[in-house]
Amino acid sequence: MDRSNKFPYQANKHALKNEGSNLVPYFNETSSEADGDGKVNKKIKDDTPVRVLHLIDRITGYGTTRLLWDIVRLTPPDKVKHLVISFSPDKGKWITADLLREKGAYGQVPKRRILKLLDRWSLTWFLGRYISTIWHVCKALIWFRPDIINVHTTYALTIGVPLKVLLRRPMVHLVPSLFSQMVDEGKPWVPRLYARFHGLFDCFFTAASRCQDELHAVGIPNSKIAPLRGILDLEEINKIRHKREQFHKTIRENYHLPSDAFIALSVGRLDSSKGHIYALEALSSLVQQFPKLYWLLVGDGKQRAELENRAKDLGTYTHMHLVGYQDDLLPYYAAATMFLRTMIFEETNLSTYKAMAMGLPIIGFDTGCETELLKTVGHGILVPNKSVAGLSAAVAQILTLPDHGRELGGRGIEFCQANLDIRLGIEDITAVYKKLRDGG
Repeated sequence: MDRSNKFPYQANKHALKNEGSNLVPYFNETSSEADGDGKVNKKIKDDTPVRVLHLIDRITGYGTTRLLWDIVRLTPPDKVKHLVISFSPDKGKWITADLLREKGAYGQVPKRRILKLLDRWSLTWFLGRYISTIWHVCKALIWFRPDIINVHTTYALTIGVPLKVLLRRPMVHLVPSLFSQMVDEGKPWVPRLYARFHGLFDCFFTAASRCQDELHAVGIPNSKIAPLRGILDLEEINKIRHKREQFHKTIRENYHLPSDAFIALSVGRLDSSKGHIYALEALSSLVQQFPKLYWLLVGDGKQRAELENRAKDLGTYTHMHLVGYQDDLLPYYAAATMFLRTMIFEETNLSTYKAMAMGLPIIGFDTGCETELLKTVGHGILVPNKSVAGLSAAVAQILTLPDHGRELGGRGIEFCQANLDIRLGIEDITAVYKKLRDGG
């Protein structure tokens, strides 16, 4: 039996001896020097990697989790070492979890049988997850000894904030969504936590200007907010974009679509806040004018049954494909004709940025954000929020253009190439880690 799978932290303890491991023991990290008063000062060597403990709810491979993976894989290993602990244990379906394990950054092993049993009782399930997370954190404090605590998502805050108080280590937080989304998801306590305890946070990372405005509104000073300059792996996207013709063919073959089919793409969990129902309603009128139009929705969630039943009622079930979660999203962007940004709270998100970088014309709901990129970049069409008629008209407008919106989409490519390279964001994050570790 592979001991590294059964006892990951015990295995990692021995792996710490290897220079390339992400888990480095907290030994000999400081040098002592006496000042003129005889006091001993401990100085962290500049060449010592910063050890960052990441706490996250789940490792799904989308949104915040994808950004976490980018941080782990793209930060120089001689600058930062990472350890990830998830609030929800791996059920054996998280591909990103396997990638993190390969990097030596994730030690929790898949647990299937016990999860099926605990899932029957919500309270037991929650307590079980909480106890398990605390256990993994305690082991991490022994073997990893983090310099920085990086809290992602929301439930992880209930672990991260107490850790900050107990350990007095710097704590940073990647704001996962808008406050309105948190409330819609049944988590109104998160903005209240920000407002009351923001003094415990050393830095808030944000990827959207609207998040910055909301943080300011609850009293968080600008000095604690760090906007990320870039969140896209443009090297990876550019490689796929140059193979658009290949994926145009394979994706249509995989879903038995006509070779000249129009694909309207949506990406995101199946939740009411993502506005997928409006895209479905618009599809029912559009297929009469464009019989080769198909809607591909990548993602999964609690709204799946509702969308399937509504599609049957509308008679558009054969023009809709709910493809579930996908390990590799970029081929879907490469194959699509346009992107439908139907979120009813956000003005943009990581999925939308990827569509921009791939050169897709974007049709988006106007959520009232002053920094709306569709207005300034002009890479698509902005329609009234929740408007099925507006969405239908915009899709028809794109499809009747001679190039089906390629020129519009090209504007998005230019903007992303100039502004959204993830390596700029990684530089920002790494700089904050080091500054906080060194007491700056």
